[in-house]
Amino acid sequence: MSKEVIEKYIINENLDLDKIVDDYSSYVRTIINNAVGSNLNAEDKEEIVLDTFFILWKNYNDNKNIYVLDAYIAGITRNLIKEKLRKLHYTVDISNYENIIEMEEKELYEEEREEIAYLENSLKNLKEIDIKIINLYYYSSKSIKDIANELDISQSNVKTKLHRIRKKLQKELSKGDIL
Repeated sequence: MSKEVIEKYIINENLDLDKIVDDYSSYVRTIINNAVGSNLNAEDKEEIVLDTFFILWKNYNDNKNIYVLDAYIAGITRNLIKEKLRKLHYTVDISNYENIIEMEEKELYEEEREEIAYLENSLKNLKEIDIKIINLYYYSSKSIKDIANELDISQSNVKTKLHRIRKKLQKELSKGDIL
C-alpha cells in the first residue's frame, strides 16, 4: 500500500470515511489474514475490519496529527487482532509479524523522511511572508482572497508570491534530486 497523507481524505474538516474504507479495506484484510490465518472465522475478521475504521473515525478529532494513514490503520488493526485473540483465548504469536511490519515501515519511510527534511530546510530559506503564505494556503486551506485580507496585501500579490515560491522550491528540490 502506498504512503498516503490523511489530508487527501479530509473534506470540509471532516474525514471522508467512505473513501478511506474503499481504499484501505483490502489492506486491513491482508494484515488480518497474515496475522491470524484461519484462527479466526470470517465474521470475526470482518468485525475487526469494521472496528478498525470505526476507531479511526472516532479518534480522528482527538488525533489530527496523523500523517501516514496506512501505518496508523495498521496499528489499529494489530491492536484489534490482539484484543480479539485474547478474548477468544488464542495463543497466536503475532509479534514476529509486527516486527516485519515495523522493519518494512522503517525502510519505506526513511527516504520520505529525508525528502521532508530537505523540504523543511528549503522552506527555512524563504522570507517570513512567504512562509506565512505557504502555511495559510497549504496547511490552513485558506483561499487567496482570505490570505490577501489577513496579510493586508492584494490577491494578485498572493498569487504571484505563491507562483514564485513554488518555482523556487521546485528548483531547490530538483537540485537535491527530490523531484
